[in-house]
Amino acid sequence: MANTARPNILWYCADQQRYDTIGAINNPHVSTPHIDKLVASGTACTHAYAQSSICTPSRAAFLTGCYPNTVRAARNGNAYFADVYPLISRLLRDAGYDCGLIGKLHLASAYQQVEPRVDDGYRYFKYSHAPRDDWDEGHDYADWVRGKGEQLSELIKSLDGVPAEFHQTTWASDRALEFIREPRDQPWLLSINIYDPHPPFNPPKAYRDMFDPKAMPDPLFRDSDLVQQRKLAGIDFQSKVSRPEALDIGDPILPRTPHTGGYRAEEHSPGERDAWTLKAAYYAMIKLIDDQFARIVQALDEQGQLENTLIIYSSD
Repeated sequence: MANTARPNILWYCADQQRYDTIGAINNPHVSTPHIDKLVASGTACTHAYAQSSICTPSRAAFLTGCYPNTVRAARNGNAYFADVYPLISRLLRDAGYDCGLIGKLHLASAYQQVEPRVDDGYRYFKYSHAPRDDWDEGHDYADWVRGKGEQLSELIKSLDGVPAEFHQTTWASDRALEFIREPRDQPWLLSINIYDPHPPFNPPKAYRDMFDPKAMPDPLFRDSDLVQQRKLAGIDFQSKVSRPEALDIGDPILPRTPHTGGYRAEEHSPGERDAWTLKAAYYAMIKLIDDQFARIVQALDEQGQLENTLIIYSSD
């Protein structure tokens, strides 16, 4: 007899992960064996398009099903999210689902505060907008690091990156296992929103060492792309990602954020920030994501919930 129970929903959303960075989707340079298994047993939406290239508009769109302008979220930095159309998590809660969020929400500004929430439907709420420690309170990831005897503000200064065991991606999987193992008699939605592979490209050294920059493919671009980007530079309010010095994997996160005194512009040796080095670091971050994603799928299997769980892997 067919299983008629309503499925659980695991929604794993990476931040700024390109569509072509999954091994099963014709990328031989990245290592994503666990995500590849998901592709093999499911559907890869290779012709789906984000409604915006920046966080808040994109997330507002996929959480409401509306275009960003419709929900008044056309940019980052809004003081609040207009509670005009319900989030999918709220609709599922009202339909009897137990809903949880881990990581970022980013429907409104999170500058040195937990962003103001609307009636989002999340009962379980473990918040971490970014892997920094400049929130006075409410940053569950930083609290987790402190609980392990470390200080996030110190770990992020390391040129070797935050070790994997203290990484935000690892924290997210730990919290996911906690949520999955909770006793309940209702279906659930768990929305996991990690920060990686968002800049700065500073993965744990153990993962960075897995990818040789010399083995990375050349970047795909045309000269006309560069000309067009220069024309747009003056209106790019997130211009830090267009500054090579802001993307150096050898510099820590903290001094690179506009919230902590702006950008540094020291001299560096030629080639230190070349595209191949950055791509290797980017792929290293995705490898860590793949490993931590695997822990969650394994927990679902061990709990006997895998067959009745819809798994969505996406990016913003």
